[in-house]
Amino acid sequence: MSGKTGTADHAPEKIIRDMFAVFTDFGSDLDVLTAFMTPDYRQLVDGREMTLADFRAHALALREGLSSLEIEILHLVCEADRAATVHLASATRPSGVRSVIRVVAFYRFRDGRLCLVDELTRVQQGHDSDDALGSLQ
Repeated sequence: MSGKTGTADHAPEKIIRDMFAVFTDFGSDLDVLTAFMTPDYRQLVDGREMTLADFRAHALALREGLSSLEIEILHLVCEADRAATVHLASATRPSGVRSVIRVVAFYRFRDGRLCLVDELTRVQQGHDSDDALGSLQ
């Protein structure tokens, strides 16, 4: 046992769920979203590395190119300063075309914020070109 109690054990889960809630709320402030990340944040998406500035550009591109985005967490495992999810990202374009991307992600936290996300994505529903949604800029 880690010796931690109560909410400390669930901090990574809460951070992930809260971050996804802000990420998918296209009316939310991007500063609120990036406050979940450390200044030296790195995200690896299918081998492509993004900085915090790149992630911010990614979130903005999704907001501009999609009418909505929903995240459904299928599996979530947390341990100390690490977590992993398998989740579905359902993206809807203004035309009504819908894509579903399966994401397997590993998260690392530092001082209560995300410092690393390493994820692999696979299009489950949509077109092959939808595989770029995970790192769209």
